[in-house]
Amino acid sequence: MPQEGRDRWFFREKDKIGAILSPGKIQQIILHEKVLIVALAAAVGLICGYVATGFRYLIHFMQNLFFYQDVSFHETSLLDHTMGWGVVLVPAAGGIVVGLLTYFLAREAKGHGVPEVMEAMAVQGGKIRARVVLVKAFASSICLGSGGSAGREGPIVQIGSAAGSTVARWFGLPTHMIKTLVGCGAAGGIAATFNTPIAGVIFAIEIILLEFKTFSFVPLTVSAVFATVISHHYMGLEPAFDVPNYQFVGGYELPFYLILGVLSGLIAIVIIRTLYWSEDFFDRLAIPAYIKPAIGGLLIGGLGYFYPQIFGVGYDTVSRILNEGATLQLMAALVLIKIIALCVTLGSGGSGGVFAPSLFVGAALGGAFGYGAHYFFPTHTSSYGAYALVGMAAVFSGTSRATFTAIIILFEMTRNYDIILPLMFACVISDFLMWSIHSDTIYTKKLRRRGIIIKQDLEVDIMDDILVKNVMSAEVESVRTTQTFHYVINRTIHTGHKGFPIVDDQDRLCGVVSHVDVKRASVEGKLDATMDTLTDRPVIVSYPDENLGKVLSKFFTNRIVHIPVVHRKDQKKILGFLTRSDILKVRREKMKIKE
Repeated sequence: MPQEGRDRWFFREKDKIGAILSPGKIQQIILHEKVLIVALAAAVGLICGYVATGFRYLIHFMQNLFFYQDVSFHETSLLDHTMGWGVVLVPAAGGIVVGLLTYFLAREAKGHGVPEVMEAMAVQGGKIRARVVLVKAFASSICLGSGGSAGREGPIVQIGSAAGSTVARWFGLPTHMIKTLVGCGAAGGIAATFNTPIAGVIFAIEIILLEFKTFSFVPLTVSAVFATVISHHYMGLEPAFDVPNYQFVGGYELPFYLILGVLSGLIAIVIIRTLYWSEDFFDRLAIPAYIKPAIGGLLIGGLGYFYPQIFGVGYDTVSRILNEGATLQLMAALVLIKIIALCVTLGSGGSGGVFAPSLFVGAALGGAFGYGAHYFFPTHTSSYGAYALVGMAAVFSGTSRATFTAIIILFEMTRNYDIILPLMFACVISDFLMWSIHSDTIYTKKLRRRGIIIKQDLEVDIMDDILVKNVMSAEVESVRTTQTFHYVINRTIHTGHKGFPIVDDQDRLCGVVSHVDVKRASVEGKLDATMDTLTDRPVIVSYPDENLGKVLSKFFTNRIVHIPVVHRKDQKKILGFLTRSDILKVRREKMKIKE
C-alpha cells in the first residue's frame, strides 16, 4: 500500500487500532497526530498568508480595471474616480460577472462567507469544496473592485477555511482534525488580512470552532503566526489604521460611551434585520438569480454617484474619520447610506464580508456622536476620533457578538491601548443589548433560516467533566467464548441487557456481542454458533479516567452502542461496562439541572 494510502487508513482506523495496542504505542499514535496537526497548521498558515496577500492585490487590480481602465496592482482610492454618471454602471457590470460565477460554479461563494463556513462545521464535518477557493476569490474581488459595498474579511475567512479543509481531506484526516484545520484557515486569513494575529486566533475560537482547547489553540496560533509573517513580508509591519493617540479623559466620560454602546447595539440590530429583509426581497424577484447582483450593482452605482465613500471596502473613508477629516453631516449620512449599500450588495447576491462594513458604520456612528458630545462637553470628552474608534468595535461586537474579537482586533489594527477602557465598556454594552433583544447574530441568523441552530456562546461540554468510572456498571454480566447465541438470547430475556462482553476461561476480554450480532445470527440460522466466532474483531474499549465526551465520540464514530471499560495497563481486564444510553441519560439529567 502506498504511504498516502497507509496514512489515510491509519486515521480512519486509529480508534480501533488503539483498542488492541499497548499504552506505549497509543502514546506514539497521539504524538504523531499532534505533530502532524501542528505541521499542517503551519502549512495552512503559509497558504493563507499568500492567499490573503494575493487577494488584496487582486482587489486592487479589479478596482483599477473597473474604475480607471488601468491594468495594475497598485492601491488606489475609489474617491478619486473621474467617471461622472458612468460610475453608476460600474457596479452593475461587476454584478453580472459575480452572478454568473457564483450561480454556475459555486453558489456558496455568494454572500458574506462566514455562515457558509459555520454551516460546513456544523453539518458537513468541516468539509468545504476546493473550488470555493478560486470562485470566492474572483467573485469577491470583482464585487469589491467594481464598487460593491462589502468587506474582504468574509471572503478570506471562507477561502482560508476551504484551503484548510482541502489540506485536511487530502491527508485523509478524521473529522475533528478537519475542523481544526478549517479554524486554522480562518485564523490565518484574518491574521494576514488585517495584520492581527491575536484577533485571528480569537475570531476562529469565537466564531468558527466555538471551543477553547489546547489541541486546537496551538494549531490556530501556529497558523496565525505563519500567515502574519507572510503578510509582513509583502505588506509591511504597519497597523491597518494610523490614528492619533486618543486617550480616555476620565470617569465623567463613561456615560457618553454607555450611550454610544447602546446606539451601537441598536444599529447592529438594524443592520441584521435590514440585511435579511434585503435577501428576502431579492429572493422574491421573479428573475434569474445570476441577474440579481447586476440589479443590486445598479442601485449601488446610483448611491455611489452621490456618496462614493460607500464603494468597495471603504477603509480610506474610515481612516479619514478616525483622523477627524470628515464633517458631521457626512458621517451622519454615511451611517444610513452604508447600511443600505451593504444590504443591497449582499442581499442581491454579491460576494463580500460584513466585518469591514460594520467597522465603517461604527466609525461614522461614533464620529457623529462624538462630534456632538465634544461640541457640548469639550472639557469632559475626547475629540470625535476617539468615539469613532470605539464605535467601530462596538457595532461589530453587536452584529457578531464576538466581543473579545472586536476588542482585540481594534487594538491590533490601531495599536492604541490608551482607549481600551471605553472600548471594552462600549463593546460589552452593545453585546448585552443585542443578547437581550435579538436572538441571532448576523452570522447565525442566516443559518437559522436554513434550519441550523448554532449557539455562539463558548461553554464547557458538561460531558467533559464526568468520568467513565462514575457512570459505568461495575457489576458486569458477561458470556464465555464457548456459549452460543441461544444462551445470549436467554440472558437478554432475563437481564434486559442488549449487549455483553465476551470473556475466556480466565475472564479475559475477547470481544463484545450485541443485539445486532444476535439478529444477524438468527437471520443466517447460526444461533447454535459459539461466541468465539466474534472474537476476531477489534474491540473498542474505554478507560475509567476518560471523560464521557470522549467516549460518546467513540460510540458515534464506530457506530457501536456498548463499550467495555478496561484497565489502561491491561486491556484484557474488564473493570466495567457502558452503553450509549447510559451516557445520553446522564446528559439529559445534567441539562435539566443546568436549566
